[in-house]
Amino acid sequence: MLSLGASAIWSTISLLRKLAQEGGLAKATATLNRPLAEIAWLDLVSQIASIALALVPVLLAIYFLKQDGISLGLKPKWSDLRQVVLVAAGVGIPGIGLYFLALELGLTARVTPSALGDNWWTIPVLLLAALKAGLLEEVIAVGFFMTKLSRWKPEVSIWGLIVLSALFRASYHSYQGFSAFVGNFVMGLVFAFWFHKTKRVAPLVLAHFLMDAVVFIGYPLVFGS
Repeated sequence: MLSLGASAIWSTISLLRKLAQEGGLAKATATLNRPLAEIAWLDLVSQIASIALALVPVLLAIYFLKQDGISLGLKPKWSDLRQVVLVAAGVGIPGIGLYFLALELGLTARVTPSALGDNWWTIPVLLLAALKAGLLEEVIAVGFFMTKLSRWKPEVSIWGLIVLSALFRASYHSYQGFSAFVGNFVMGLVFAFWFHKTKRVAPLVLAHFLMDAVVFIGYPLVFGS
């Protein structure tokens, strides 16, 4: 409720708004990285502050787990790289295809990954935003969620934990439309199972960062800022 839980609630409300408006999802838009101030330097300060504050719940989650003597394995390893690239491509490319298909069918909002414009700091901020998303989602929605829930409710099977984690991830992406819900649910299944096998979130964070960085930076390059 301090971070992604609240996002899930607002995301659901946002989806209902889009469905209720004239034209429904087919006429709706969703901008992921938008300007926070009209003046360029103030926008930069605002973007950095927003990213930093969003990571506070991540620190809180890590602190709570540390009290239980649990490490999420946040330190990356060079040996992760090959698997990270393969998973990022295997999840990200079909996800983009699903989005364009849903867009044609009117089942998703038109998503604009970035509307930050052509500032000298745009790409670094987008990279930081991608890293923030990776840390926030993989630490909280996978590492913290699955670890704490398994201790609180030990009767829940590992497959139950994986499905619940995937549903949690899908819920706070639903504001983008039905394809985002389905795509992120599938991504959630893959990432939760990955965490179960490795007991480390570092590869998940890196793969998430890579996927978001490609979308955030690639979209303005391909379609224009």
